[in-house]
Amino acid sequence: MNTFLDSPKSEATLTPPKPTRIETVDALRGFALFGILLVHAAQWFAAVGLPGPVYQVHASGPANSVAQTIVGIFFDGKFYTFFSFLFGLSFALMLTRSTDSPGRFYARFAWRLVILGAIGLLHHVQWRGDILSIYAIVGFFMLPFGWLSNKVVLVVGLLLVMNTPNRIKSLYDSYISKPVPQQQANPQPANDYEKEAKATYDLLKKGSFVEMAQANFYAFDDKMKFQVESGRIYITLGFFLLGLYAGRRRLFSQIDENKRFFRRLTRTTGFGVLGIIIAFATAIAIYGNNSQPPKAIELLFGFLYDLGNTALTIFYIAGLTLLFQRAFWQGVVRWLTPVGKMALTSYVLQTLIGTFLFFGYGLGLLAEIELWQATLLTFPIFLVQVWFSRWWLARFQYGPLEWLWRSLTYLRVQPMAQS
Repeated sequence: MNTFLDSPKSEATLTPPKPTRIETVDALRGFALFGILLVHAAQWFAAVGLPGPVYQVHASGPANSVAQTIVGIFFDGKFYTFFSFLFGLSFALMLTRSTDSPGRFYARFAWRLVILGAIGLLHHVQWRGDILSIYAIVGFFMLPFGWLSNKVVLVVGLLLVMNTPNRIKSLYDSYISKPVPQQQANPQPANDYEKEAKATYDLLKKGSFVEMAQANFYAFDDKMKFQVESGRIYITLGFFLLGLYAGRRRLFSQIDENKRFFRRLTRTTGFGVLGIIIAFATAIAIYGNNSQPPKAIELLFGFLYDLGNTALTIFYIAGLTLLFQRAFWQGVVRWLTPVGKMALTSYVLQTLIGTFLFFGYGLGLLAEIELWQATLLTFPIFLVQVWFSRWWLARFQYGPLEWLWRSLTYLRVQPMAQS
């Protein structure tokens, strides 16, 4: 009897042909992993708020200010979106290449998301900054859009990447809803936040791996609450949908035919980012020293922040796609492609390296080195990943976790060694 994972051609389905790779997409995925690593290293891989005195001692001074400014403007909030776009693009590429019936493809992809969720949960137990578990959840919300028109996918995607649900909620809270009486509001006092941050810091510095894993497991609901309240979960789905739209349009399968589109997109988003920076700087210059700026200005800050992150993400994707077509950049592409082919393994490996370097059960470098020094560790770590990925793929068809994911998807051990 066939199951939802089988097809009438069981051998062909259970041992599917190795998918055709698009080198530019793998290189983009590798660059996204570099950006993700840089953001995490620039935070000591903490993934949570730390006590104020820690930042005062180890994140002050000119070098730290420069590092934090560069990371804050050009990397923070731009690379989980970059990676999300590529996840949606991968779904579209699988969908367009599949020889299965639509129903069978969607069933298998849903099972694939379940496996990703299990891997993500294990990764979350290791490190609460995990995004894989979020992808698995949000991925199910992406699936129905595979049946809808390109126009619907594009419009909904654009609304979500602009964090529209949160913007509407902010407008409602600011101008429509009735103020909550002070005795019912019960905001968390600043000293309670500092106590919580201190407890987390002590765990990161002194806790064992088992203690860390237990705390991370029980913090999953806090992570989901942050995802919803910040709007990141909507933005993630939005970039999934933009990736789905790009895949349907074959923008990356036919890059030469779409170069004009990529050039126009690069120019538009580039000028848009410049305009947003000017608007942001102007607003800060006028209201930055005001501890309680007008509600309209607070809403403007939120809107500009989301708009800037979205525009810069699209600028990176479109601009790098064009650069990667040039002969001069082929060396960079060759370096980034192996890491991108092993994206799941590379992402988890970053966590293993980062937590060992910074947490107490490893070398304990958190708050022992300044943030600019932690940021610079990105480069040797990523070079190790490049070397390891090149070495591994010279011998095997898939990265270790990619092979596991593929084998569990088809419920059969897949060929591993290079033929």
